[in-house]
Amino acid sequence: MNGKNKKALLLCGLFLAVIAAGYANYAITAKKAGDDGSKKVSAEIQDGETVDVFASFKNDRESSRASELSYIESVVSSAEADEATKSKAQEQKLAMVANMESELLSEGIIETKMGVSAVVAISGDSVSVVVDKEVLSEAEVTQIAEIIRTQTNKASENIKIMPKA
Repeated sequence: MNGKNKKALLLCGLFLAVIAAGYANYAITAKKAGDDGSKKVSAEIQDGETVDVFASFKNDRESSRASELSYIESVVSSAEADEATKSKAQEQKLAMVANMESELLSEGIIETKMGVSAVVAISGDSVSVVVDKEVLSEAEVTQIAEIIRTQTNKASENIKIMPKA
């Protein structure tokens, strides 16, 4: 097998592993949602214990990202990958870490400043924010948008803020 075939095989394997991790995350999440397939937005009750869906989402996100970072790190440390592939994987890793830091800081500032839990998800140029309130006032939306713009440097039109509903 020549070098190009090895690289293509390695990248295909990495891609399939990321897809498998995403599917596993989806399957686990769908199983938690119940038999009817609809995910409960508010707290779930399991064996008499209340589960915070915001904390659950954050834990799922953390474990999924740990897997993704592990896959990226395996490419970076692979002896078979060329320098361009390693460089691209390193860039992906740095971007993911920067997004993780921005999400964590944004969630912490929203919780500290406004007293409500929030989940912030950054994907490319877009940012989604779900706040643990049934209704958000215009002033609250403006305040959250300003926090997100400051922490992520994303344009206002790319920020979506939603109440828990």
